[in-house]
Amino acid sequence: MTSRPVSTRFRPGPGWWVPVLLCGFAALLLNWSGTQAMDNKLLDIQFWLAREYSPQTVEHEPVIVGINEAFLDEVDEPLVLNHVYLAEFLKTMNLAGARAVGMDVSLPEKRYDTLASTRKTDADFHKALLSGILETIQGTPVVAAKVWDMQRRHFINIQVDYAAVLGMQNARFQPLASAEFCRDSDQRIRRFPGKHCQPDGGASGLATEVAAAAGVRQDWSGLINYRLGPRFDYIPLQDVLQLSDKGNIGELKRRFEGRVVLLGATMEATDLVDLPVPLASWLPDGVPNPGVLAHAQLLRSIMNQRMLKPASNEVLFTLCCVFVLFWFGRSVRWKVALFVLAVTSLLAASTVAMQYDVWLPPTAILLTGLLALGSSSAYQGWRHFIDKQRLSKAFSGRVSPAVMDEIVAGREHNYTHSRRLPVCVLFSDIRGFTTLCEHAQAEEVVSLLNRYFAVMSKAVHEHGGTIDKFIGDGMMAFFGAPNALPSPEQSAFDAARDMLYALADLNTELQQEGKPPLAIGIGLHSGDAVIGQVGSAERHEYTAIGDTVNTAARIEGLCKDVGYPVVCSDTVADKLLDLVTFVSLGEKQLKGRSAMAVFGWQLPQETTTNLLKKQANP
Repeated sequence: MTSRPVSTRFRPGPGWWVPVLLCGFAALLLNWSGTQAMDNKLLDIQFWLAREYSPQTVEHEPVIVGINEAFLDEVDEPLVLNHVYLAEFLKTMNLAGARAVGMDVSLPEKRYDTLASTRKTDADFHKALLSGILETIQGTPVVAAKVWDMQRRHFINIQVDYAAVLGMQNARFQPLASAEFCRDSDQRIRRFPGKHCQPDGGASGLATEVAAAAGVRQDWSGLINYRLGPRFDYIPLQDVLQLSDKGNIGELKRRFEGRVVLLGATMEATDLVDLPVPLASWLPDGVPNPGVLAHAQLLRSIMNQRMLKPASNEVLFTLCCVFVLFWFGRSVRWKVALFVLAVTSLLAASTVAMQYDVWLPPTAILLTGLLALGSSSAYQGWRHFIDKQRLSKAFSGRVSPAVMDEIVAGREHNYTHSRRLPVCVLFSDIRGFTTLCEHAQAEEVVSLLNRYFAVMSKAVHEHGGTIDKFIGDGMMAFFGAPNALPSPEQSAFDAARDMLYALADLNTELQQEGKPPLAIGIGLHSGDAVIGQVGSAERHEYTAIGDTVNTAARIEGLCKDVGYPVVCSDTVADKLLDLVTFVSLGEKQLKGRSAMAVFGWQLPQETTTNLLKKQANP
């Protein structure tokens, strides 16, 4: 006898394609603008938390010299004619030994050499600035900002003499650099202003070229690290010029020697930008900050070699696919707990990674995991619903609806565990059924019983009863379990009454078919009974056991002798006397127990007459 080889070929289970689809969806999430917008919000929160609770000190701090409202109030000329003051500032920086100077101000487009000052008649605006630049670049590199003209779609060209003198500097940096920023969809400045951000596609940004002028050159990319350094303060331009006028070289060197200096507007209504965190120490939170601070924070990141590097798409995609594993597993409760733990771990990992200047954007990963968990739960819910429907369909004919509801709802303890409950038990059988069987074929008898039990079962179920069993032509049912009823006796009596009405309709059909009518007897008794599952593991049934059940069966046996289709015990009648008219039948001896008072009931006479007429004239 040969054995068949066992196949080890992988056979994916149902729904195997869903994780593959989720990984593909994760790839789309990584490039979706909505994901990036949510990541930006989370990044801002992490920046704020880091600055509040874990401030990062740095070695190389840029110095900001600010042009504020007080300076404009002190000088006679408008800002566009501040050539003399700019020249004095540049020469002062050279004298103070600044490492490099960045000017976040636009140099003039024209010479203005035909203008003269009323207070300084010998002042030549053009020559003063030109000589100031020329003298400064001998010892201190200077980088000036280029401003983009939105209407003309090009950078504004500064006066050719200034550009020529600035161009005489060392070739390691560009003396004219773009002051444009990289703005995200919410207009905040977070990213390094590389080629993709510059309107002309150039790579020379102001902070990059200032750093290069200071001797720090690299192909920069990534995010501006807003975790670094405290809030910025600035030195007013007029204070610098006063120190220069007083010849206080020592103080100037203390403030500027060996440091990168940025000159820019610090006014509350000029050149303002939206930043992830507030950087101006002199402004309240929640307001735009001067643009020179964005250049200064970028310089911090560059000069200290601390640009924030986003994790690669390969790493993010791998983590997304790891979170796709939440599709697997059956226990939703455990998966939710693990998901919360995984989310907490991911956010913690993102925070720790930022300590090493790496940004781990979590949104795409979290959305992928959430989608995997949600789709898995929905799939399991759908399968559970289908299983319930299949289970209900398979067992609906084998157990009563009340028991079926408990099984489908997962409340097995309500019918598997035995309990003593107050119930009302109903027994019924067909009168003269043995004689009927002797004169009919077995198939006809079974067909008749099926029709009979169909209408009887419906009457029982409509009043919340549980059919225990069918015994030949007899039926046992009880009311009050597994679902409690306000009055088991009332429900049992209502079911018995409707059984008689249903029997009358069935007899009408039988008479039309030329078959003899049926007569039944119904016995009712209430009391405590043990309700639960009885049998073996292989075969069991939900049933009622106890003296209440036996007594109900004995009472049903009286129906033929007393001439009433419904006979009940005094325990049932006592609870229904206000609603039902019973006929006292006195005490009757019951087999196996003492005598008991019983009561009879039948359909009202007018109802019986109407039913007979209906049968006679169908």
